[in-house]
Amino acid sequence: MNVLYYQEQLYPFSGGVANVAYHLTRALRDKARITYYPRLIPRRSYAVELLNVYSSLAMKDFDIVHFNVTPIWISGSYMLVGLAKITDATTVLNIHGIVQVENIIENPTNRGVRSTSYKGLSSALRFCKLVDKIVTYSQFMRNNIATWYGVNRDKIAVIPNGVDLRKFSEYTSERFLEGNPAILYLGALSNFKSPDLLIHAIANLRSELPNMKLHLVGPGDKTPLELLAKKKDVKRHVVFHGYAGPATTPGYYKSADFCVFPSRRDSFGITLLEAMASGTPVIASNRGGTPEIISSGENGILFAPENADALPKAILALSQDSDLRKRISHNALKTVAKYSWENIADKYVSLYKYLRETRARQV
Repeated sequence: MNVLYYQEQLYPFSGGVANVAYHLTRALRDKARITYYPRLIPRRSYAVELLNVYSSLAMKDFDIVHFNVTPIWISGSYMLVGLAKITDATTVLNIHGIVQVENIIENPTNRGVRSTSYKGLSSALRFCKLVDKIVTYSQFMRNNIATWYGVNRDKIAVIPNGVDLRKFSEYTSERFLEGNPAILYLGALSNFKSPDLLIHAIANLRSELPNMKLHLVGPGDKTPLELLAKKKDVKRHVVFHGYAGPATTPGYYKSADFCVFPSRRDSFGITLLEAMASGTPVIASNRGGTPEIISSGENGILFAPENADALPKAILALSQDSDLRKRISHNALKTVAKYSWENIADKYVSLYKYLRETRARQV
């Protein structure tokens, strides 16, 4: 099996898309012949990179051309689909996130949002129609792609993202996070990820948990959260750590009593798998693809973000019940084992083989 894997991403190792490409291509190396073209160079050299990919496509006999993209960075991949079809390669689109029509409707006066949304939506719609198979990482995303892009559900396969089990499970932490409990949030400090819900939650728990500390780890503008913490009189309970790279994130997971992922809109959180692989109990919102991983009360705790009392109750329950933390940790480690990159790579190879066999029968 000869596979060209093209990652449509502005910089290497920036976010979940690059994370998937980095680990999946390595897991696939023992199962298929992989030619990997990530976006490793600045956009000003984009034309040179595309020429390299075109040359590779023209000179080699690829069975599969696999595109790993988000809708807003889809232009290069879109131009490559035509050549891939000419060479009789089967095309697979691994799509992360969607550009929604509702994003345009919700921002009628924001020209920047509307322009980006229209551009991304138009490109994504065309791309989804051209490729042979679409792969996404949760049933939640499958339903969204089918709804917003008008794609037949039979064309969309679900293969979850994976996690480096050894990196997180075997890590020995020398980091110490203050607080009883030490609560960890790891992710971007953005409205999308909803860290503000955590500020509100700890404000409701000051009397029950006077020694707690909320540790916010991730990039983004912390100013709105600092102002909120000051307004809620919980500034002394909140610690901002800034961005943490791949080498340091395992230490944060291992040092926390539990992690909270409160996103109001999240399709699949890789950080959720990382925390579970670390054996750290998880509280997460019941949005997006998270309920496909977490069974509340067994391998994590789910809460409804629209319920102001739900998150404080979940935090208090984990803080006061060590047996619950141990049970959740134990079950999470069992759950996350099936998300190893080795297992995920096997699922992709099975899909590749099925697609090629189907193509051969149609000829």
